[in-house]
Amino acid sequence: MKMSFNSWMGYYFGQLFRFIVCFSLGFAVVACTNGIPSQTEVNSSLEFAEPPTRIVALEWVYVEDLLALGIQPVGVADIAGYNEFVQIEPQLADTVVDVGTRQEPSLEAIAQLEPDLIIGVKLRHEAIADTLSAIAPTLLFDPYPAPETGIRQLDEMEQTFLKIAEVVNAQAKGEAVLQEMRSKFEAAAQQLQGQQLAQNPFILGQFVPGAPQIRLFNDNAMAVQILQQLDLTNAWQGAVDQFGFNTVWIESLPAVQNAHFFYITEENNPYYQQLKENPIWKNLAFVKENRFYSIGSDTWIFGGPLSAEVFVEKVLQANRL
Repeated sequence: MKMSFNSWMGYYFGQLFRFIVCFSLGFAVVACTNGIPSQTEVNSSLEFAEPPTRIVALEWVYVEDLLALGIQPVGVADIAGYNEFVQIEPQLADTVVDVGTRQEPSLEAIAQLEPDLIIGVKLRHEAIADTLSAIAPTLLFDPYPAPETGIRQLDEMEQTFLKIAEVVNAQAKGEAVLQEMRSKFEAAAQQLQGQQLAQNPFILGQFVPGAPQIRLFNDNAMAVQILQQLDLTNAWQGAVDQFGFNTVWIESLPAVQNAHFFYITEENNPYYQQLKENPIWKNLAFVKENRFYSIGSDTWIFGGPLSAEVFVEKVLQANRL
């Protein structure tokens, strides 16, 4: 539908006025807030007269956290990607608005939603934190604390989840969700007692799409720390890395060939397919003894408590096949 020039000008200035109002209100709210930063927050903690209800989440783990707490966000970055990789219940409602990519969210789309809280991640959003804070109070978290801080990624995930629960006044629900996750870990550990998987170490790898590379996860990775809760031992002891993995290829696998190999890849990954004809691959012990297990290309190992439960269940299922 075409708009006349006068209509277009009216629409343009209306949107501009709306953004200026949101921008100004954002400054006012931020100026009135204060608090004590937690270990994993990048910016200062915020205090709210009323729990926020119109929340925009710019990173999938925080979308998942909100859903686990019974809150549908009003805006999410890259909804299609979220739906592809994050396999939890409850799912996102159809009314949730896509606000662009996680790397470059649309500030205009966020402002139009008139949120009362924005949640993002230091890695992607620290550079625009001031702009986001001008739209609404903004919390940024760091799921990848530097190893020298001594904060494990799994602990950070739990701490941030509880922080979000506190902000939205859902502390009891948050504690219950974490307790359910821990109970899942304990039950899985009991199931694995006496099984071959519990008696031999594992390695966890993710084939990189479009490149002959495997991310092998080391002890600094949350996914490995979750499997360690099942009393499993990680055989890959690569160099300490903030993100918890080392990028390798087949030449690194003979050193860990006696481990069980859990891997994430799309089955049509050409580099994974080529490995099947590689003589080094075919002679690896975990290949010859059929101790390598696909846990699905949609396994999300960077999520919150509910994704952690899904991950554990996929490991158990792969081990049963």
